[in-house]
Formats: sequence, C-alpha cells, structure tokens
Amino acid sequence: MVADLPRRWAMRILSTWEGRRSRFDRRKSTGEGTAQRIANEELRANVERLLPFAVNDDLTLDADDGAVVDAAWKGAERCRVRLLELADMQQHGRDALRAAGVSADEAEAVEACEARCELARLCMTRGIEPAAARYDDTPAVRRMIAPRWWTGQMRKAQAKALESAAIELGIVNRSKDCYVSNESLAARRAQNERNAATLEATIARNVETEQEFTLAELAAKGPANRAIKRAELMTRINGFERIAIAHAHAGLFLTITCPSKMHSHRIIGGRAARNPKYDGTKPNDAQKYLSGVWARIRAALARMGIALYGFRIAEPQHDGTPHWHLLVFYPPANDSKIRTTIRRYALQMDGDEAGAQEKRCDFKTMDPSIGTAAAYIAKYVAKNIDGHKLEKDLIGNDALETSARVEAWATRWRIRQFQQVGGPPVTVWRELRRVESVPSDAPGFVQMAYRAVNKVAVIEGRDHASVAWDHYVQAQGGVFCGRNYRLRLATVASDARTAYGEPAAARPVGVEYFEVAKRFDAIGNWVDVLPRTVTVESKRFTWEILRPAASARAGHAARPVVGLDLGLGFKREHRAPWTCVNNCTDSALDHAEPFEADYPNERETFGMYERTAWGGSLSTDWRPK
Repeated sequence: MVADLPRRWAMRILSTWEGRRSRFDRRKSTGEGTAQRIANEELRANVERLLPFAVNDDLTLDADDGAVVDAAWKGAERCRVRLLELADMQQHGRDALRAAGVSADEAEAVEACEARCELARLCMTRGIEPAAARYDDTPAVRRMIAPRWWTGQMRKAQAKALESAAIELGIVNRSKDCYVSNESLAARRAQNERNAATLEATIARNVETEQEFTLAELAAKGPANRAIKRAELMTRINGFERIAIAHAHAGLFLTITCPSKMHSHRIIGGRAARNPKYDGTKPNDAQKYLSGVWARIRAALARMGIALYGFRIAEPQHDGTPHWHLLVFYPPANDSKIRTTIRRYALQMDGDEAGAQEKRCDFKTMDPSIGTAAAYIAKYVAKNIDGHKLEKDLIGNDALETSARVEAWATRWRIRQFQQVGGPPVTVWRELRRVESVPSDAPGFVQMAYRAVNKVAVIEGRDHASVAWDHYVQAQGGVFCGRNYRLRLATVASDARTAYGEPAAARPVGVEYFEVAKRFDAIGNWVDVLPRTVTVESKRFTWEILRPAASARAGHAARPVVGLDLGLGFKREHRAPWTCVNNCTDSALDHAEPFEADYPNERETFGMYERTAWGGSLSTDWRPK
C-alpha cells in the first residue's frame, strides 16, 4: 500500500503502523488481533488520504523527474493521436459545412474549437490544466500536442501534488520539515543542478565581438545572480526611503497573515501540533487570499485619493502558509485612514476569532532616529534570497538552509516573493543601462534618469547606489506618478512566430519619451510645433548559441545549433535543450521537414490540418499545420 509513496513517508507510516499493532492491553478485551485490525485500518486511511493528490494513475507521488517527463510525452502523444482521429472525423463535417455554404475560414474555426475542447478534456483527465483561455484556439491546440508544453505543465502539477500530500501527511511544520518538505527541497536542488549543468555546457558567441561565454557566465551578470538581485532590491528600497525622508513621509512596516483555518499546524508549547480548524487550504490558495485582501485595500485607499509606495515581501510561515510583510511610505496626514482601512480588510474574514486582533495585522512605525527602514527589512530580503549576513532565522534554523527552503517553497507553489508598490517601473531602469548615451538636447528628466541609472550623481565625493533610484524616480515624475511615468520602454513589432504559431511579442529596442519640438519663428522667437516621440536606442548584441561537441573538447571549435526542436515533434531522440539567450522565436528552418530540399513533395490541406507527399507517395498522417 505504501509502495507508491516517497520512501521516507512510507517508513514513517509503517513505523506508526507497527507501533499501533503491537499496542494492546492484555487486561482488557482488546487483544492482539483487534489491535492489528485497528492498525491496518489507520494505515489504510492514511494512505487513502494521500493517493488522491497524485497527478494521475500513471504518476505516483514518489516519481522522479524522468518519470514526469515520460508521463508528459505520453500525454502529448495521446493528444496528438486524438487530434489525428478528429482530422479524419472532421473531413465529413467539413464537406457538410461546404455544402451548407459555410466559408473555409469559418469551417476551420469550428474545427479548431472542437479540437480544443476535446484536447482540454484529455488534459484534465491527465491531471493538468488545459491551455489558458487567453490563447486562440489553434495556438491552444498546438500547445496541447507539444511535449515541451506538457513537460512544463506536468512538472508544475507534480510539484504541487507532492507538497500538498506532504502537508496532508503533517510533515511540513516547525517540528519536522520547516516551510517545505525535504522531498520538494531535494527536487528543487536537483533541478537547480540540472539547470546549472545545462548553462555550463552551452556556449554563446557574440557575433559582433566574436567573444564566447558560457550561459552560466552570462546569467551571473544579471538579476539571475542572487547577490545582484538582493543588491538591486536594497537599492530600490534605500531609494524609496530617501524620498520618504526628503518629503517627511511616514514609514510603516506591516504584516498581514491568513486566518487560522488556513494553517495546517499551530504552535503549542514550542511544538507544532495539528490545527483542528484547518480547512485544507494550500499555500497557493492562501496567496490568492492575501492578494485579494491587498487589492481591496488599495482600491479603498484609491477611492479616498490615498497612494502608497514601497515593497511587499511574501514568505512562508513554519507550515508553508504565506504571510506578507510590507514596507510602505505615505504622507503622515493619511496615517489614521491607512491603518483603519488595512485592519478592516485584513480582519474581514474571521476577524473575531481568538488572537485575530493581535496577530492577523501587525503595525510597526518606522522611526529614522532609531534606525533606517531599509536596515529593518534587509533581513527579510536576505532570508528570502541567499541568507546574506544572517546566521539564524527566527525559528533558529541556519540561514543558508532557510533561504534554500524558502526558494524551494516559492517555486513549488509559484509564489512571487517580491513586488514593488507604487513608483515607476524597474523595466525602464534596466533598459536604460543598455543605453550608451542620450541626446545632448534631451529634456532634463531624461538626462537625470540616465545619470541616475549609471550612477553619475556624486554625493560628498562618493557614488551612492540609493541616490541612483531616488533620482530615477524623481525623473520619472515622482513616487505617485502611477502610469504617467515619463520614460517608457521602446519596442518594435516582430515578424517572427512563436513555436505555437502566434506572432512573437514585440522586442525592446531602447527607451522613448515625449517632447514638444520647437523652432524659430519669423522674428527669431522659439515656438512650439507638433509634439513627437523620441526613441533612444539601446545597445544590443546578436548572440549565436553553440553546443560544445566532443570535437570542441579536443581543441576544435564548437558547432552552431541549428534546427532547435520546437517540441511539436514526437521523436524523442531529437530533443534539444531550450537554451536561447534572448528568447528568440523559431526560424523558417525550424519548420523545415526532413529532406524537404532533396525530395519533391506535395501538400494536401484542409482546415488546420495537412499531410505531405514524400518522394511521390502521399502520407495519410494528417497533422496540424
């Protein structure tokens, strides 16, 4: 009965079973047979509580990543076979639609919709969510027959299934596996090791400079590097605090937690115990609850004309249930309204339960005379990234172990840990770093933003990173600029198509700003003319992805990777890792059929399907275009 469970869980259940079956009182009527029956019933009940969490019948809770990938390929193959069956069935329906005067485009739309509904049903029977509703029918169908898409969905479902079962078993808590189960932590570490090996084994060559780097070296230069990510977050927090001090704004550090019924365990006498009120809420659902609470708070404040700026951090409590820390700044005149509004919505659900008033919503006023707000929140930032300069967390666990567990928790449940509140977007800030120079006649706010990003501003003979964000926010229109920030990301439409046949997203090319052009009139005065948008291009390089071959290790050059697998084929021996540096979409070569240039062929199509003649013989293998 326990064979399909992770080994540690199975041993735990069997140990409990062995203890129960040997525990009987000779002085009472309860004999050894009765004790064994009771132990068996409890074991069966424990296992039956866990098995429903499995993604599907073929994928057990103890499945490794290889088994998950195999299950994904089987699921994609099932959808593909079903789609081919639909192609034959829809031929008759298409003839009927033509006879009824329905156009070819309308008929194709009907076929795509029918195929989508059928494949969505197959996805749900395999335990994964079908393609999202935001996709059109044809791209959705292409996703649901793609092994790459299935692999991502299946990994996501397996991660949630394993952790949900661990919570149900009662091992995710302060006394056992804090924040996340050891099994999920091991799976995340193995995933990180696989990713690191792929990055180390893949080389990117700069076409312009002909320099070569491993993808690991390139990733270490951006926010994927934990130290850089932490430094950038602290830079922005410091910048917001400088703005608050300059404008005499109040600072508030608040913590919002979930109702007790969303916690699987509670603390009694320093030990974790099962919570009898627990209603089965999982961390991702609790995160949605907190997001909804904050959305209502912001909406209520917006109706009163009150705005905030700062940062939000989501982190787990000992049993994996998330809670939020927020450091926000605002004009002191709004302090009372802000606190009242936050308490009203934070306690809207079960606000009368024991301890709710004291624990569900906690406020700490920031006092610059005692210490900086950035210093206060630094430990929360470090705990959730890399444990920098921390020895122990609040529970007493090692900081490095804690940060690894928190990171595994966030990835298992797909929870966004950090989010900026108010202020201009950081996307333009990062894009400005790619800009070599701005026009000499650019407006003052453009010059200020450029200097801020490149830390040209000097205070008392030293560069200050916090000053950079402070000046950047000022250049964009201030912390309360909302969507009216001045410098924006410049993008151009792409002619490429994604692997699923959709138009590729517009690609960034720099920053742009709005200005009113001027000229001299007849008497020599400056006058405004038509407004215009000015684009400042950023410096970008073209990268060629190289996969080191055996000859490369022997001193020969690495060979370029061509014809990257799009995940729409079903020959597994041809799969290649998805390692495109700049998220390039597929090229015409990616869609080329094998030997198509060498053999004449003909294609027969109807609707969203086609079949191809190779060497003069018509294949009956219908497939999506």
